[in-house]
Amino acid sequence: MARENDVARTINIDPGHVERLILDLGRFGEHSGTGVWRTVYSPEWVAAANHFAGWLREAGLAVHHDAVGNVWGKLEGSEPGASIVSGSHIDSQTPGGRYDGALGAIAALVAVDALAKQFGKPRRTIEVLALCEEEGSRYAAASLWGSRAITGCIEPRELDELLDGDGVSIRQGMKDAGLDPNAIGSAERNDIDTFIELHIEQGPVLEAADLAVGLVTAINGLRHYSVEL
Repeated sequence: MARENDVARTINIDPGHVERLILDLGRFGEHSGTGVWRTVYSPEWVAAANHFAGWLREAGLAVHHDAVGNVWGKLEGSEPGASIVSGSHIDSQTPGGRYDGALGAIAALVAVDALAKQFGKPRRTIEVLALCEEEGSRYAAASLWGSRAITGCIEPRELDELLDGDGVSIRQGMKDAGLDPNAIGSAERNDIDTFIELHIEQGPVLEAADLAVGLVTAINGLRHYSVEL
């Protein structure tokens, strides 16, 4: 019987393929050559979400867009139970880097695709997730909108209270993107066992230590205040 380490060494991933997908997704909202400007529910965001969904279908995953625009790709397992989910967000800062968020979503897709092709059907159901919004770059107070929908932490009043810089409510933004704001409750999930996110390093620690990857054990929390004098 193969040991876990032996199995791990047989998983073939083409780093060049990952890079090509990142650059491809970066076309949607491309900014200044190397960055992106892709805020939630914008035309660029809609195009990116649909493009990512196409990749999921090509990988043979069952694709679902939930009520807030999170894109899910499911690889059904042979045993019943809660899902193992991996992914990240596909919105950006204004402007943002093309690896921020996109790397995590694409890495999850590539990993699940490779596992399915090389080892067949998994025992546990695995899902790839492209979260609709994390940055708060268009609707500042909506930060983590995709995750909040999954965990049932969106209040109905927020749909009309959250406005972007042009005064467009997030309700209207969702409608403009072809989504139904009144169906937000249907995005809640209670069948997720584990969530794994690969994210680019936003600091020099790993680079300075010449490490390819690190495991996060703590993270800072931020609060933003608007003060009128």
